[in-house]
Amino acid sequence: MELICPVCSRGLVADTHRYICPKGHSFDRAKSGYVNLLQRQRHRQRGDDAEMAKARRDFLNAGYYQPLLDALIQQTVTHHASRIADIGCGEGWYSCGVLHQLTEQGIAAELTGIDISPEILRFAAARAAKELASSKTDWAVASVSRIPLADNSCDCILNLFAPCEPAEFGRILKKGCLLLRAIPLERHLWELKQMIYDVPYENRPVCSAPEGFCLEQIQNITYKITVPQSHLHALFAMTPYAHKTSPSDAAKLLHADQLETTVSFGLLCCIKR
Repeated sequence: MELICPVCSRGLVADTHRYICPKGHSFDRAKSGYVNLLQRQRHRQRGDDAEMAKARRDFLNAGYYQPLLDALIQQTVTHHASRIADIGCGEGWYSCGVLHQLTEQGIAAELTGIDISPEILRFAAARAAKELASSKTDWAVASVSRIPLADNSCDCILNLFAPCEPAEFGRILKKGCLLLRAIPLERHLWELKQMIYDVPYENRPVCSAPEGFCLEQIQNITYKITVPQSHLHALFAMTPYAHKTSPSDAAKLLHADQLETTVSFGLLCCIKR
């Protein structure tokens, strides 16, 4: 899919070192392969730092969330998705996994990954290059409220544990095509919370379609994982709790050899009206 210029909304053409539009607006391509299209004067840059990006990579590479990836693959294959936008793509484990399987199925798919964190896109671009998928992918630093893709340019959006912007999603997604949203259900990582907090709280998931979409299906993906001490820090660091937990509570993880905890996802399969 063609990225668009954040200044004039014209299409961007990529070469080895940059992306450039017909009006001459130019954006450097980082050595790792991503491009920064976030207009800093309009949006304060934030997102996952290098430590959290590495934690996500290490934990996801271990396969703990493979059942969710399998469900995403099943949905994208069933809907014959070929032009995929991963909004809030993180370090690319899910979307590169989907792209690989679609290619294996003979579907000529392409992927654009959008995230607000340059650090995490460095990991995503490196993953795509390692898996020989970099020619089929673009990675761009951008805001979910200003996605650098043209109207009606994709047939599938992945929105996994990331902010949802229904108006922007509706703009870039073709009518009748697929939005896949993954959300944590009530007791996702419940035992982890019990270990850390004196009074753990349940999540409050919103299991409905965003405005402009209809809900085709909700998949409940719930199972147990056993996480050794070597991956406990990575699991904790990739959750929102890492920013909200006191050092004394976080230190409780250091005393556990391993932890068996519940994984509970809701996969909302939505169709653009």
